[in-house]
Amino acid sequence: MSTRPTGSPARCLVDLSAQDRLRSGAPAGTPRLRVLCCPPAGAAAGYWRFLVREDVQVLGVQYPGRESRFGEPAAPSVAALAAEAAEAVAGAPWASGSTPPDASPDVPHVVLGHSMGASVAAELASRLEHREGIRVSLLALSAKTAPGAVDVRGVPDEDLRAGLDPQDPGADQALARWLRRLGGTPEAVLANPELLALQLPALRADLRISMAHHQLPAPVGAPLLLLRGTEDDTVDAAGMDAWGPVSTGPVHRREYPGGHHPLAAHRDRLLEDLEACAAPGRPR
Repeated sequence: MSTRPTGSPARCLVDLSAQDRLRSGAPAGTPRLRVLCCPPAGAAAGYWRFLVREDVQVLGVQYPGRESRFGEPAAPSVAALAAEAAEAVAGAPWASGSTPPDASPDVPHVVLGHSMGASVAAELASRLEHREGIRVSLLALSAKTAPGAVDVRGVPDEDLRAGLDPQDPGADQALARWLRRLGGTPEAVLANPELLALQLPALRADLRISMAHHQLPAPVGAPLLLLRGTEDDTVDAAGMDAWGPVSTGPVHRREYPGGHHPLAAHRDRLLEDLEACAAPGRPR
């Protein structure tokens, strides 16, 4: 069985910085940092738009079933998402040895994943290093208990379990309650059955493969940055620390005020932490 979802690998990598320049008319320059971002369950590449800054190139991994890939079938596994993303990265101009304006070898490459995206990011960084020969400067994982570790909650949330079966008449409402407690989803979406129904198939597909993912990938040599919200009750410090074996490099830990989705509210601090861990000693 193939480990890669159907579709063009190039479609799964969205240059959010290029989109921003297109809207603003700003010229392209050499970034100080390049961040490959893996979104959480149900989210699209645009989840990471908040990270875009003039001197930071932000590329979002676009999972099938949303935005520009809305009509594509769901990926069969976390590994399949990572395999497709790794192929797209390997084919990117800045990773292939060509010399466009933003292809400076001094630009640190960061792989960042939030919640379910942390599992995709760990697999992606491992595949880049071990299968594509591309080493990343930093692997940053946020708000996710490592595969195989004991979840702080012990058992899945009751609304989460009830919401996974689309045939259950109360499933959509159960997932809406779960998303509301988690935060990060606009109330305008949660309160609108039509909008919610458009998003739930991708969310359910992501949750299933995330809950079935139990194995850590081969370790990378890059430093590891573990991120968590101080009020996030979905993962504790021990669950984050269980990611340690995915890296043979130094491990850094940061906590930001907030719940399960604290990163957008602390963008500047997050970017400072990413650059400090990816390129220690470089003037900022």
